Amino acid sequence: MTNSPQNIFGDDHPKENPWRHDKLGYSKFAKKISDVILNTHSKNGFVIGLHGKWGSGKSTTLNFIEAFLNKHNQETEDPQRKLIIIKFRPWIISGHQDLTAAFFKLLSEHLEPNDRNHAKRFRKLLRFFRGSSGGLVDTAASIALALAPSYGVLSKGVGAIAKKPFDNMIERFLAEPALQTAYESLAKQLKEKKLRFLVTIDDLDRLEEAEIRTIMQMVKTVGRLPYITYLLAYDRGIISKALDSTLQSGAPRFADKIIQQEVELPVPFRGSLLSLLDREINFLIGPTENSTRWSYLIRDGIHRWINSPRDVLRLSNAVKLSWPALRDEIDAQDLLAIEGLRLFDEIAFTWIRENRDFLFSQGYFLMSDEETKKAVIENLKNRLNPENINQLLHVISLLFPHKSDLIEGKKAFNTEAFIEVAKRRGIGCEAGYDAYFSFHPSADEIPKSTINRLLQNMDNIESIESIVTPYIGMTNNQGEPMIEKLMNEISSIYQSRDPSTPTQEFLNFLIKSGDDIIALEGREGMFIISPRTRFSFLIRDILKLWGSDDAGKNLITAFNYSRSPGACSEIFVTRGRELDIFGSNPNEQPVIGKEEFESLCPHLLTIINEAYENNTLHNAPFYFNILRAWGYLDSWEKPKLWIEKGISESTDFLVKVGKGLVSYSVGTEQRTYNMNELPNPEIYSLPTLISACEKHLNNPELSTLDRSLIKEIHKSSNKYLKNQEQTAT
Repeated sequence: MTNSPQNIFGDDHPKENPWRHDKLGYSKFAKKISDVILNTHSKNGFVIGLHGKWGSGKSTTLNFIEAFLNKHNQETEDPQRKLIIIKFRPWIISGHQDLTAAFFKLLSEHLEPNDRNHAKRFRKLLRFFRGSSGGLVDTAASIALALAPSYGVLSKGVGAIAKKPFDNMIERFLAEPALQTAYESLAKQLKEKKLRFLVTIDDLDRLEEAEIRTIMQMVKTVGRLPYITYLLAYDRGIISKALDSTLQSGAPRFADKIIQQEVELPVPFRGSLLSLLDREINFLIGPTENSTRWSYLIRDGIHRWINSPRDVLRLSNAVKLSWPALRDEIDAQDLLAIEGLRLFDEIAFTWIRENRDFLFSQGYFLMSDEETKKAVIENLKNRLNPENINQLLHVISLLFPHKSDLIEGKKAFNTEAFIEVAKRRGIGCEAGYDAYFSFHPSADEIPKSTINRLLQNMDNIESIESIVTPYIGMTNNQGEPMIEKLMNEISSIYQSRDPSTPTQEFLNFLIKSGDDIIALEGREGMFIISPRTRFSFLIRDILKLWGSDDAGKNLITAFNYSRSPGACSEIFVTRGRELDIFGSNPNEQPVIGKEEFESLCPHLLTIINEAYENNTLHNAPFYFNILRAWGYLDSWEKPKLWIEKGISESTDFLVKVGKGLVSYSVGTEQRTYNMNELPNPEIYSLPTLISACEKHLNNPELSTLDRSLIKEIHKSSNKYLKNQEQTAT
């Protein structure tokens, strides 16, 4: 695995080197703060507050300040010009030690005992602390031990936690003369040595409210020592809530009594943040199309979401996790947008996740009225923040453009067609939506990686066959034929704004496999397109892209390659209907001309005659269009004899013939058949049909559905025969 940004998850670890790691422009600010600290001589202590929103880069800035100060210390020989830096990180020990005691323990590590008298005095003081029945504040013990850390008692003195309110501890501390003496001695020693300290306290806003109050009170009272400058980093809103929650309105903020100077962390330039995001997720959006749609996603989505380094980290880590699982199964732009909604606009994301049926007009919303649909959108609007509702609705509309009129409440212009959404596998199509929310390609759809692989191998018929053939006969969890799904995907590509160019090899494969495809039964339903119809649509899309001249030539090549009488006859009759040869089809413009159509005739007749002579014609899935083409190309005598012989000998043959004579219901629990037209007398003899039906109805192995079909043919044939007899008499 390469160490590219795609394979490296970002962490929240702050940067440390201002000369190498400054990507957001914090180093100049940090240098100015370090200069101020160096030039400030705080004989009585000084407290600086560094305010910044959560995740804005405060810890990085503190590290940069310390780096500049350390560089100063290395270049300065005068000890009094150096600055001793103490990094106090209270959140690390939060809940485990008394924070004030921990601070003085840390301070003690930078001090040495002044002389033997000091050591003797603080040993005595320590024994007093340890013998106190009241459990005096460990802070005071730490102060005493700070001047004599080498006597081996520090860990014992600091170990216990005084679970008392801090204010009470301070009162006891101030009331105990011996403790005051120890504290004053510490302050005197610091003043005499003139050693300058900088104490940085980071992540105050990570602490619990009681711990925040403890630290701030410590800084205000026992921590206020000579030549010690405090640099506190925090989010002002969080600190104020902890310190001022009990204040009455109009009272001065507690922090104002502690912080002598507050500076605000500069807000990174949006361009810098977006450049950082670009570097982190370039693997995802590097090759993305710079469209108007993408510009709107940036304006109304990404620009709202990315306001701090932590926002960059959260969004980049999210797509680094999801993209390997969903690569090529969902559009990269849509993945970034939906992850942004998940992280920064949770209400909208939850609505999208919970309203699949509405978004794709399924289930309850299949036949619902406009008022019902509008109510779903109103429910969403009522839950969104009014400040950014228009931007948020626009992002959702860009993801689901087929619902844009409802979502934005106006007629949208230049709305992306659904077929384009499906082509790029956006989240606004079922395949993209289901892949994202199941975190893997939907079992009910064709993986986008399969479609991509097929498109890349369209000039290699062996590759086409290896990719497509497994889907013929396969169904998904909904009972839908997967080959129908695959053909729909390819049709979407051929009908899109920038369609791929079809290949002769793909047409050859389709027609060669056509009999297996059109023989498949699709799901029952009013709105279900059968594999046979989808096959016809796909062939038309291919021919239309080629144009009339090339379409005719390429059809001849494919006919001669496939030698399939069933599929070739289906295509031939469909083209003939477009030309008003087998009855008109006014809704479809011809994709080949009459001259090209006539050039197909000898090739198809040869294919049909070959199958007839070698006794394989009966293997075709349907006979109706074979018979129409055969009669048009030759005469009705041979097909009529073939039909009469077949329906008498074979139940399966009669069923196939019958499927060309009847229509059937859809959307009903049980399929029903109707033979509404008199069978073509040039092919069918009614007495022969009746006789064959009576024979095969006695077949005990006949399925319920086939028995229903044969009964309808038998009943209607009798009716038509009686009508003919009555007319003759």
